[in-house]
Amino acid sequence: MKMVFGFGRKKKEAITELPKEVTAETATVENVKAKMDLVLTQLDSLRTQYDALNERIQNIEKMVKELYALAKS
Repeated sequence: MKMVFGFGRKKKEAITELPKEVTAETATVENVKAKMDLVLTQLDSLRTQYDALNERIQNIEKMVKELYALAKS
């Protein structure tokens, strides 16, 4: 942060400075963060798909048991 003083004034103005250049290290860190975010999103999607498939399998198992009970009687 850079402080600027006016002549004869007691006020201080704070000027925020943006980084002048993006280094290879900060670019790499940002890339890794973005990739990790993407991987976590994909994992969440896979988890949701797994839950849906698991529910469908359970429903099929129930239907097979019912069909087996009907065929037995």
